Amino acid sequence: MILDKSLQFDCGSAITVTTPSANTIDLSAGRDLGAGDGPTLKLVCTVVAAFAAAGAATLQVQFQTAPDNATWSNLAMSDQIPVASLTAGAELLRIDVPLGCQRYLRLNYVVANGPMTAGAITSEIVLNREAQTAYASGFSADN
Repeated sequence: MILDKSLQFDCGSAITVTTPSANTIDLSAGRDLGAGDGPTLKLVCTVVAAFAAAGAATLQVQFQTAPDNATWSNLAMSDQIPVASLTAGAELLRIDVPLGCQRYLRLNYVVANGPMTAGAITSEIVLNREAQTAYASGFSADN
């Protein structure tokens, strides 16, 4: 996976209450990033520090676009994910960038039944996402 800092929404950002991503992407003009044949751009949103909450909190990730950096509409969104599922390494949203992008892009993190007391996210647009399976260190296999 190749990362581009200018296409990164968050890099280890703590999420405790409903909030937009740390960064907004300005495409300079409305562009349909989701158009065309493969490879298509991907949106990847991953938990980098496990979430915790006093109650039954949930988190939803909304991929949003706007023509003016003020009037946001949803292009795609995750389900409401319970705090117990927000463990380190969990992918919250892993999709092809959909059609309909306007000039500005951001993510919006919606915390319900919160607040969260811990947890952090990294999210970005990439050309190809990493699909390697991670195993615990010291893994061995019998031959």
